[in-house]
Amino acid sequence: MFESQYPDYPWKDVELSIFQAFKELFTAACSKPAPKGVANSPQSRAIYAIDLMLQWDTDEAGHRYMQPMLLEVNYGPDCERACKYHPHFFNDIFSTLFLEDTENKNVTLL
Repeated sequence: MFESQYPDYPWKDVELSIFQAFKELFTAACSKPAPKGVANSPQSRAIYAIDLMLQWDTDEAGHRYMQPMLLEVNYGPDCERACKYHPHFFNDIFSTLFLEDTENKNVTLL
């Protein structure tokens, strides 16, 4: 549906910019030691929810693009909708987080 509404803006490109924003967010969050930042712990795992909007912007050359705008990050999010649309949601998440098994899972490694 996205590409039928915005044929000049492939979703895969928009999605890559969203994932890049996520990567930058967590890199920044881990760049300082606790309590200013998120401390590194090899035994630690977490699920976050991120609210975002896409904003139209223009680059230096005058080309329009969609810029992800991060609105909110939640630790321990409500996963009811994710489970409704992806019945294997928790199986995929836990396999990824605890078993490092991403094969045939609905996950994207950043």
